[in-house]
Amino acid sequence: MMAIFIMVVLMLLGTALMKMLSSSSEAVAQEVIGTRALAAANSGMQGQLQKLFPLDGVGAVCPASTDYNNLANITGLYHCSATVTCSNYVNHDGVNYYRLESTGKCGSGDISANNRAVLSSRTVQVEARSLN
Repeated sequence: MMAIFIMVVLMLLGTALMKMLSSSSEAVAQEVIGTRALAAANSGMQGQLQKLFPLDGVGAVCPASTDYNNLANITGLYHCSATVTCSNYVNHDGVNYYRLESTGKCGSGDISANNRAVLSSRTVQVEARSLN
């Protein structure tokens, strides 16, 4: 009888330990996906700022919205995308003021193929002004 009691207690302890390990690994996975989403948002923002302020200084464009749907060619951003919005919210004495917002989204897998995939989203906002 004592042996059965000890076996049951050890099984319960083992089950509790397995649940703790599982939830810990899920938390780490979500943290990694969140970090990748932040990197996707930053990548989208950098792409949009490059369009808004090109190095040659010609043809600055502030489109209302730009989608970067395929960031898979950037190492670490597989299954990630970014959407950037841009608005020229004021023009004062020939100086344009812009507000840009980039939202990066990453998943643990192909979202359309797997309904159990984890999705994380991060948003970055920048305000900028033209130099002239």
